[in-house]
Amino acid sequence: MKTGCFTICSRNYLAYALTLRDSVLEAEPGLDFKIFLADEPVSEKTPEGVEIIPVSDLGAEEMRDMAFRYTVIEFNTAVKPFCFDYMFDKGGYDAVIYLDPDIRLFGPMQQVHTALAAGASAVLTPHICKPLPEADAPLELDLMRSGTFNLGFAAFANTSETRTFITWWKNKLREYCRVDLQNGLFVDQRFVDFAPSFLEHLTVLRDPGYNVAYWNFANRPVEKTADGWTAAGSPLVFFHFSGVAPGDTSIFSKHQSRFDATNIGDAAELLRDYLDRLAANNHARWTTIPYGFGHFKTGEPIIDPMRQGPPANPADPFVAPNHTYWNAPSERVEQTPGTCITRLMLAIHEARPDLRQAFPLSTAAGRRDFHAWFVAHGAREYRIDENTLGAALSESAIRAQTIARHFARLRLAMSKTKG
Repeated sequence: MKTGCFTICSRNYLAYALTLRDSVLEAEPGLDFKIFLADEPVSEKTPEGVEIIPVSDLGAEEMRDMAFRYTVIEFNTAVKPFCFDYMFDKGGYDAVIYLDPDIRLFGPMQQVHTALAAGASAVLTPHICKPLPEADAPLELDLMRSGTFNLGFAAFANTSETRTFITWWKNKLREYCRVDLQNGLFVDQRFVDFAPSFLEHLTVLRDPGYNVAYWNFANRPVEKTADGWTAAGSPLVFFHFSGVAPGDTSIFSKHQSRFDATNIGDAAELLRDYLDRLAANNHARWTTIPYGFGHFKTGEPIIDPMRQGPPANPADPFVAPNHTYWNAPSERVEQTPGTCITRLMLAIHEARPDLRQAFPLSTAAGRRDFHAWFVAHGAREYRIDENTLGAALSESAIRAQTIARHFARLRLAMSKTKG
């Protein structure tokens, strides 16, 4: 079978994608590998022989609209089925393997190739294959919210069954590829829970050496043996370094509380080596490149909740913020004189569990305290512009004095960020 492999990332994550590519070339030198860039094109010099395809080349008319409506993680995952179609149609591959950029390959994915050659339409790996210890996070309930299968890995054969599934998946991700756990959505993963029902020829790969990560590490201890790396006694094929902190070897994954570098055994060596490889691939340089779809053409940052609201210019949502809409007092919150809660403030509040818990907007005290937090801290954290902060303070008795003070602080903070 002619098999291809790809990953998806934005420009600031290119060191991860290049580190993955290095490991693919070492473990499977005959496997074609491509990087799809969910971002503006790269203007910086990249290593020779690296094939980077901007997602604008995918040919989907709605791609730019999706780039506006979705956050960076949502957009990176929403384009995945589009990339599979591109690999099948433009690359002419019989089978295609996707790997997250923060994965490192340690050996050939032989069980994947064997399953596809034997007639599997798809190969997926579950988050866990055994119950987890009842301590710390994540627990089974956490994984249920994010989906049965981890879509950091997925392999599909170019069959009619597969193409029908990918088309259905793609259509869902056009509108619903969001991190919205309250409504049962977690980017591309929750939809693939239907794979066992929709795909007659699905292979669920349970080998502990595939897709080892913080969520299953409790049942897959990694050891360095004379014959190489193992996970729960099986050869380690690929490790998913989700949540590592480049430059900090003490953090195993920022997404969990069960492990750190002191209690992961031999995996601590894997972690150190991986971070060294990221550094060697110039992570310090790539990580400074801003997300191309993170700002309006005016230079103002796109605050994530704005992506779900009406754009100022539907023909080009990146032109400018819709200040008229977002700076209006929210009709969904009781307004108290002097503590205006705008639509943007409410959207930020609803997106943050910590804010919802600390500042219940059902009470006057909660609204007052949230307003105070937004003026003192939220404006700087979200790099709020003067129009937006002015709207929040529109009914304040000390409006002029407060605006002047906070705009001075905001300009100082922004100048330090730019410097």
